[in-house]
Amino acid sequence: MNARTTAIAAIAAIAAIAIAISALLVRGSVSAASDETRTTPATAGLESLYWHGHAALGSGDWSLALQRFVNLERRLRQSEPTSVDAAIYWQAYALMRAGRFAEARAMVKRLQTEYPNSRWSRDAVVLLRSGGAAADSKAGGDEQAEEALETLMSQPPAQAIPKLVTLLQGRHPLQLKKRALFVLSQMDDPGALAQVAVVARGNDPALGAEAARMLGVCGATEELRKVYFAARDNARKHQVLNAMGVAGDDDTLAEVARSDADTGLRRSALQALGVSGNTQVLAEVAGSDTDLQTRSEAIKALGVAGGYRPLLALYPKVIGTPKLRDDALRSLLTAADEKVLLVLHRRAETQEEKQAVLRVLLEAGHNPNTGS
Repeated sequence: MNARTTAIAAIAAIAAIAIAISALLVRGSVSAASDETRTTPATAGLESLYWHGHAALGSGDWSLALQRFVNLERRLRQSEPTSVDAAIYWQAYALMRAGRFAEARAMVKRLQTEYPNSRWSRDAVVLLRSGGAAADSKAGGDEQAEEALETLMSQPPAQAIPKLVTLLQGRHPLQLKKRALFVLSQMDDPGALAQVAVVARGNDPALGAEAARMLGVCGATEELRKVYFAARDNARKHQVLNAMGVAGDDDTLAEVARSDADTGLRRSALQALGVSGNTQVLAEVAGSDTDLQTRSEAIKALGVAGGYRPLLALYPKVIGTPKLRDDALRSLLTAADEKVLLVLHRRAETQEEKQAVLRVLLEAGHNPNTGS
């Protein structure tokens, strides 16, 4: 299935739940300049993650989609726990499309266990059937190995961990090793998670990146911190910073974003803070006197984090810097909706500002002169 077909299928499938989530998430009103809008900052951040997740599905980027739905689940548990089942289902969907069948089945099992009456249960069953058909087309050896891995999930950690470590150290396909990492990450045992961290510190770039991602999904902030400071190459550090955003390790990310000598790492930390939803540090960097590109990344991350109020407070201070002004306008559009920009367009004090707001609105398909 090509990306366009996938996008159409995803949009059709999520239309009903989008309405339901909007009804659950969208409420209240915002103050200050956008008192005519109705989307709260927290709501906007959740909706942004939801739709960005489906945008990733539509483009076939299963890993990015999974990361966004993992983060959506974490944030929904804090503010809208009744909607968490949708985030779990779409994680399973992303895993299934990525060919990670064992992980997808485990995710569906979690959905059925935690939310037995979920409206997504029926879709999850259909998803498993489609995944089973895809899995059956794999080579027999791989399928048997995958079944063996699933068996290890039910064994005591003391028995399973040594076997999984042996598999990871052997000459096996990368996909099989990734599934072994997943099995380790699902074990409620510190020794298993420690082995995932060992792989994250290892010399295999692809497997190390997967291990870091697993640690992020598990919320293993302490292990990720150790991996980060032990990493010798920046590529691994960037991967770990991304995982920290999923895990919600705001302390380490804030430290890197504020003071690391490497501007590239600072920007990765800012992007991860956007995923974790930490608007305080992002607003601090966005309003600082650091280099222009770093401030730009902070402003963009504020949009992903749903940082409506910090962006609104920052906007008057960056009007005189065209790049930062435009970044702030686009981020406001992400964090809230076009109504915020329509207010700013009406209240613009100069023709240049009015044109800048209009340009961003038109890019997003909104014309204040026609009401569309």
